[in-house]
Amino acid sequence: MKFVEFAYQELVDGLHSSTVEAEFGRVGQRAAESMGFRYFAYLGFGEADPVLISSYPKRWSEHYFTERYQDVDPVVAFARSGRSTMQWTREAACRFPLRAQKRLFDDADEFGIRHGVSVAITGGFNRFAAFTLAVDDVSSAHGRMVTEANDIIQLIGLTFHAHVDAKLPVASTTTSGRITQRERECLEWAARGKSMDEMAVIMSVTKRAVKFHLDNARVKLGADTLPQAVAIAMRARTIF
Repeated sequence: MKFVEFAYQELVDGLHSSTVEAEFGRVGQRAAESMGFRYFAYLGFGEADPVLISSYPKRWSEHYFTERYQDVDPVVAFARSGRSTMQWTREAACRFPLRAQKRLFDDADEFGIRHGVSVAITGGFNRFAAFTLAVDDVSSAHGRMVTEANDIIQLIGLTFHAHVDAKLPVASTTTSGRITQRERECLEWAARGKSMDEMAVIMSVTKRAVKFHLDNARVKLGADTLPQAVAIAMRARTIF
């Protein structure tokens, strides 16, 4: 899956120089296309209105919010749960209990949004987001790629969120810059002497995700090393 790793590295390079929503949109779309997807979408929830950065057709985005599909979207419910990644298809919509959910996927189908993979991203203070890569059709090879590259796709979503959260005023809230729930959890396990491999097993995430959260926490705390970050967090009673 070298091309997926390349897409991630290209995304990281692009995000470092992105400062406005349009630039984030172009970076996300390039990453999606590099992996064979037609669309990408980042949907963040916090204290203010939802934040959407995507390459979806504008008419679809407007229709989605007009119909308040965010209230019934299974992807949003999944993102709120924080359970890693989720693959979804239009065909699976027949199993959803709500008529509005079936209508959501029927409407999305008209815009060529039929299959995808979504990354759940949880933050502190009831903030969460979903990063989605979508296609109009999927092959068995495409499905295998998503399964085999699951950890990198998860890292792509987390990295995109971290840069958007840090740089876009529209995404920022009064909690911006604070340690998130996941970051605090990783710091607490680190304080107990757990390795990143052990934390990944305990928290049911990848080692890459653990490193991502620890690196973010270290930067926010102004620490040069992880032990220093743990010490700062303990002195500030961020962790106990």
